[in-house]
Amino acid sequence: MTIALQGGIASSLGAQQLASAFSPAFSHLRILRNLVIPMPEGHAVRTARIDAVLVCETGVYLFEIKAWRNAFVYRKKSDQSPPRWFLRLNGCQNAREVKDPAWQGGRKTAQLRSLLPDDLRLQYFVLLPCEGIELEGVMPAAVITQQDLPYIARLVRNNGRTARTYRLLDAQAIDRTVERLLEIQGDLSLEDHLQNCRERSGFAASSAGTGTPSRWTGANAMGLQ
Repeated sequence: MTIALQGGIASSLGAQQLASAFSPAFSHLRILRNLVIPMPEGHAVRTARIDAVLVCETGVYLFEIKAWRNAFVYRKKSDQSPPRWFLRLNGCQNAREVKDPAWQGGRKTAQLRSLLPDDLRLQYFVLLPCEGIELEGVMPAAVITQQDLPYIARLVRNNGRTARTYRLLDAQAIDRTVERLLEIQGDLSLEDHLQNCRERSGFAASSAGTGTPSRWTGANAMGLQ
């Protein structure tokens, strides 16, 4: 029993689940996978990857897709520091710490917010699409599983149509928004982003004086962090 699928498999699974859940709620929608965006100058990694971007009538929804499976996901909160996130494999007592996925999605959302019109709704979620995932304790509302997707689709449809805080998008506006997202990506590719991540990892290892990859490298490749 493994604690994570390969990231690409999980991302494909998540995109399929998004299409299945949102299509009944919206007559026209577009889904972009692996959107790469530039990050602000001075950021640790020069680019960021958004696993899935869904554009529909009520706005733009970003999904950070995690490959975790067959595990309990929980947080430990402290008044003095940000929450720490952990995974514990089903049937095991030991847990391993992972990066806060809500924070990861939040910083990408903030950057994309600065590059899109103010009257466009922009919201992010952390999607856990794989089997055997259980959320322990009180989790942020943005952290969802496959079972939550039909409800989330209805929620964003109903809230978007009734609140009218942001403009609604017809089919042409949806397509124009997708074009704008692709303009933001420009010539950036997934390989560019992966290379930026590798350069950052190499710099961190060099700064630590080790010169060798961390024991977490394999786990990172599988989407544990």
